[in-house]
Amino acid sequence: MTNPSDKGVCRRSLLKSVPMIAGAIISTSAVPQNLFAQQKLTHEAAKYQDHPKDGQQCSGCVQFVAPASCKVVEDPIAASGWCQLFTAKPA
Repeated sequence: MTNPSDKGVCRRSLLKSVPMIAGAIISTSAVPQNLFAQQKLTHEAAKYQDHPKDGQQCSGCVQFVAPASCKVVEDPIAASGWCQLFTAKPA
């Protein structure tokens, strides 16, 4: 007859590790989502101005979120504003 401990991992030790594994999974999923969120650029860093430049304005940019926001520059943003990150919406 063989000894059960000769087979490697026994069920009892495996079952003891399940709560530890579950705890690790739960703790990593409990990390706040904004911990990994990217910060928006300041108006100064983006060289934002509240008026258009050379016919370009925020309302025509792919980053603009109506009515007064931007995906990459901090709020508030004027629809008629402009910054150096302007990228025209596709036609």
